Amino acid sequence: MPVNVATSPSEVRVLIVDDSVVVRDILKRMLESDPAIRVVGMAANGGEAVELTAQLRPDLVTMDLVMPGMNGMEATERIMAFHPTPVLFFSSYFDREGMYSRLDALAAGALDIIEKPTLMPDSRWEALAAALIEKVKVLAQVPVVTHMHGGQVFTRPRARARVAAVTSPAVDVVAIGASSGGPRVLEEILSALPPAYALAVIIVQHMAEGFMPGLLQWLQQRCPLPVRVAEEGEVILPRRVLFAPDWAHLVVQPEGRVHLSAGDPVSGHRPSVDVTFTSLAKVYGTRAAGMLLTGMGSDGAAGLLAIRQAGGATLVQNEDSCVVFGMPRAAIELGAAQHVLPPSGLIRSLKAFHGERLRALTQ
Repeated sequence: MPVNVATSPSEVRVLIVDDSVVVRDILKRMLESDPAIRVVGMAANGGEAVELTAQLRPDLVTMDLVMPGMNGMEATERIMAFHPTPVLFFSSYFDREGMYSRLDALAAGALDIIEKPTLMPDSRWEALAAALIEKVKVLAQVPVVTHMHGGQVFTRPRARARVAAVTSPAVDVVAIGASSGGPRVLEEILSALPPAYALAVIIVQHMAEGFMPGLLQWLQQRCPLPVRVAEEGEVILPRRVLFAPDWAHLVVQPEGRVHLSAGDPVSGHRPSVDVTFTSLAKVYGTRAAGMLLTGMGSDGAAGLLAIRQAGGATLVQNEDSCVVFGMPRAAIELGAAQHVLPPSGLIRSLKAFHGERLRALTQ
């Protein structure tokens, strides 16, 4: 259990957990290539991880999944129950047969997951260095609280005050963009919608390749609406939830059809929220609504502005309920957000859109 406790107050203090000494050394070199990050300890299994988290109180823990003795999932549950600390999983074993899913990791209290390259040495290690460093610096700032196994995960206490709903009688389609922390908020929102929801729902969730099947299965068990991946050329219709696939941009085409594009990343992502929002604004105009949830970076801000400029409704998740406030903050700073609401307010707004749409159809 190597320990290094001498750090500057401004440094991000990281505990690395992995049963491979080679991986631990690679991660240490990668992270400490940024002068703002200091690795304060390294653990070879879950038991050591729990012990060192209590001893060192790092700003963030990078966690492997498969380790001898206590695995990463059990260690995360114990850390979140007794010494709440941001946890970033770094593993290639999620969603394999007989293994935990990525959604299990989020439910245990982890904030995000990065896919570990399976070969060493491998060029992908160098390619992921910048993304890993960015995630570590951002997620280390996320305040977490005690999470008992089987309970709900909170990053901050949520506002309990009742929030007025946003109304817009013209809305036919609502598009939602999310990144880090998105699955939990999406589950909260989608599970609250009625089974005959009168609007079409399109979602772009940033995720690693291979994450989508587990996410959809998880949401299908909780959402009264059909939830699936969008297909090329299909018509966008109410009473269903369509996700952009993890390999393509979802472009809304004239006459309300889906086009899937494997073009270059936009705003650093494919699928990109900006691509979907911008195309939605062009086709639906005042009949569109855009909603931007928790996430890192600024993807979706420009697209949300396009929806607002086209006369559509625009909403973003408020800071207190976000795991990472990057995407909503970027939209607010750009002047794209008409309404800033907690999940409860976003849900009430979606239900208000539903009610107005039903009234419009009966007139």
